[in-house]
Amino acid sequence: MTGAYQFLKKYGVAIGFGTGTVLCLIMYAIIIGGYPEFNPSEKELYGTSIFDFGLYTTYIMIFVGILLIAVFSLMYVAKNPKDSVKGIAGFGVIIVLFVITNSMGDGSLTTELVNSDPSLLPMDVKFEEGVTQSSGVKFADGMIKFGYIMMLLASVAMVIAAIRDFIKQS
Repeated sequence: MTGAYQFLKKYGVAIGFGTGTVLCLIMYAIIIGGYPEFNPSEKELYGTSIFDFGLYTTYIMIFVGILLIAVFSLMYVAKNPKDSVKGIAGFGVIIVLFVITNSMGDGSLTTELVNSDPSLLPMDVKFEEGVTQSSGVKFADGMIKFGYIMMLLASVAMVIAAIRDFIKQS
């Protein structure tokens, strides 16, 4: 296992960037090779499959990244349970914030929202502005609030770290 670690420590970044470059070049070659010569409309572009390779490789890379993060995080927690307490507590706080902000989401539909995307209306429900609820809008609103809180916490943490470093240097 240490041999693989040493190899990835030495060449991991180059392998990652190399893989990404090769996949991008393949994707661009597919797009350029399959792009129609005339000026296509959006509907015609959506009908082509020239962007599928890029989308699918992106999905696969995101899935592999999430899987590796989960596996190696669990391995670290199993090997160093005492050192992992702060990280687990922080993750728990993030989960609690997610649940709270998701429950705070406002799913009320407005006429403007319904006109822009009629699929937001629940099935067999008569629309009343401000009364009709959509689970998709509620989740999106909760996620936006979660993002704002996380950005605020990150900003506060950066300021506190800068102040702490300034005081340590003095």
